[in-house]
Amino acid sequence: MLRKKLLLLLLAVCLPLGGCSAISDMTTSVVQTNQWYTVSGFIDGDTFKIKTGSEETTVRLLYIDTPETKKPGVAYEPFGPEASTFTEHLLTESKEVRLTFDKDQTDKYDRTLAVVELKDGRILNELLLEQGLAKVLIIEPNVKMENVYKQLEQKAKQQQLGIWEDASTASNSEFPVKKAARSGIIVEVNKQNELVTISNTTNEAIVMDGWKLVSVKGNQTYPFTKYELPPGEKVIVSSADQTAAERPGFLPWGATNIWNNSEPDPAELYNSYNELVAVWEDH
Repeated sequence: MLRKKLLLLLLAVCLPLGGCSAISDMTTSVVQTNQWYTVSGFIDGDTFKIKTGSEETTVRLLYIDTPETKKPGVAYEPFGPEASTFTEHLLTESKEVRLTFDKDQTDKYDRTLAVVELKDGRILNELLLEQGLAKVLIIEPNVKMENVYKQLEQKAKQQQLGIWEDASTASNSEFPVKKAARSGIIVEVNKQNELVTISNTTNEAIVMDGWKLVSVKGNQTYPFTKYELPPGEKVIVSSADQTAAERPGFLPWGATNIWNNSEPDPAELYNSYNELVAVWEDH
């Protein structure tokens, strides 16, 4: 009875303050956002464990992939040990972490997919990218931070940090781009007017749900939600004056000044399987 009263008293004190990690460890194994969790174990550069109630939960860092340290038949991949040591050092120093999520909160291995905040406010996922100890790994539908994380990766490449220290490594370590078997789609960009015309040259309607249009130079993405492009028709994605984008046949990007007018800025169109459907080359 005394222990129960003590727990209720602790809850009464902690909840108004935004929660206590100690209470979260005692009361629930369900991982939540806006809650601090005790780090309880290390696996490798992008995977570790936290204490949740009387159990442990495995956390896999969202949007990134560090080099392997336990790949079958291989002792380790270059910079795998460095990434592991870097992650373990920061988590040991922080002791507790706070997690935020995207659409899918777990993967097929039942690991919790999360952006990991350290006690000092820094984000572990981003620190690994900045140090060149990880690559961007985007698996739909978790795409919220794709553009930001690709920009961090690009900076590490330019500075030739970590896995990008050798120019040949940087060029050969990209995730391969798979092209769609058939397309029938043509993309044209009017950079000055901030208009992208996507034409369906086939005799069939093309469902574009989950597709994305990418400004390569600026690394900015326009995601298609529910949209069907009729046969022989075209749609215009506009990042110009949003009043113009309200006309029929126009889709507003939701941002302006997307396309770089002083340097080449190609456009790429990907389908829902992340296959490259069409490219507009800007020479």
